[in-house]
Amino acid sequence: MNGQLLATARPYLQILSLFSLTPPPSSYERSHRSWQWKLLMLIFSCYTCCTCLMSAYVCYVNTMVLNREVKTLIIEDFTHALGLVQKVLYMCVLGSNSVCMLVYYDGLGRIYKEISSLELDIDAAFQLFGSQRKRTNFRVYLFIRIGLWIIFLLVALPRLTISFITKSMAWYDKILTEFMLIVLQLKSLEYTLFVMLIHELLLRLRHKLIQLQQELTVCEQHDLLQALVQAIRKNKNLHARIWKLVGELEGYFMLPMLMLFLYNGVCMLHHVNWAYIQSINPRDSGRNWRIGYLLIILLNLLIPCWISHNCITTYKSFGRILHNIRGGSGLVTPQLLKMILMEYALQMEHLKLRFTCGGFFDINLKYFAGMVVSIISYIIILIQFKLQAMLEAKQAAKRHLSLPSNGKSYMKA
Repeated sequence: MNGQLLATARPYLQILSLFSLTPPPSSYERSHRSWQWKLLMLIFSCYTCCTCLMSAYVCYVNTMVLNREVKTLIIEDFTHALGLVQKVLYMCVLGSNSVCMLVYYDGLGRIYKEISSLELDIDAAFQLFGSQRKRTNFRVYLFIRIGLWIIFLLVALPRLTISFITKSMAWYDKILTEFMLIVLQLKSLEYTLFVMLIHELLLRLRHKLIQLQQELTVCEQHDLLQALVQAIRKNKNLHARIWKLVGELEGYFMLPMLMLFLYNGVCMLHHVNWAYIQSINPRDSGRNWRIGYLLIILLNLLIPCWISHNCITTYKSFGRILHNIRGGSGLVTPQLLKMILMEYALQMEHLKLRFTCGGFFDINLKYFAGMVVSIISYIIILIQFKLQAMLEAKQAAKRHLSLPSNGKSYMKA
């Protein structure tokens, strides 16, 4: 794991490995035959297995609590089914993450190597043209987008969820439930971290392309023109490698992110449904805290969609830069430069950047807006069914009360 980008991301990767979300970064720096690597992987494997067993236990405990509360409140409708689906997806997210870590362990190592190789190649290929992009910005950018959100989740999520967790649950079950909820939501930040690394690579490559554009506007020598054309060809090849890296990233995160989006969507429906049920309960203390929890899990899906959208926007900006490249101060663009620009443009036309979950849906702001609209539609339908069920229950209660009175009047007659 060489390079400045991975060194900057390393503290966040170590934090995520403490939650058994990703293999320890140091495991990719040692030989697979060394006893240190074997010991490290044995400890991490045991820890991951314990986390999976813990998630199964927490799922079982919460299912038992759900069954007890459903019987107490006499709400034998799809509330029970919706709660069971949420609990099953709860365990599927962690299970799919563990399976992907096992199956794609070598694939994640290739992703690390490619990120490091791309960073070094970008810096080495354009040393003669222009200056380097400021690297301190990425460290601050990463802390604001990832570090502060991790701190916020660790502080705010337990405070929001502890208020509406049932009091009948044991204190240690509450702690385990809080821990597993935090682990679930941190998965999206791992994906966001890798997307931000790709975004930084694209920004550095675009910075080099802009510098080449500026050099070409004042270029009058044939030898310098050939060197600049060769530099644009290297830029094109590096651009294609970044596109390929996104495909490898999609293969690694496809199943966990798919499960996470499904879980958060069902979780929002379940909590809205439960808030509606508890709306008539004056002793419900978690009424306002549920709104905060819903906003957190919604924002936790917005962040990867937003960062992916910014990355796609940066990727598309290469086309505008290529369109504005001209050779020789105001003169006709040389044929050699025209050919390489045409190849670059055709490559961008065929290699469109997309962040998807295996083709099921795209991870961008457009999809996020569609998801929010769908969730709101389901919530409206859910409330309509609840209102209809309440009206039917009231009518049935009125009929039940009217029957004894009719019977007494008949006996008097």
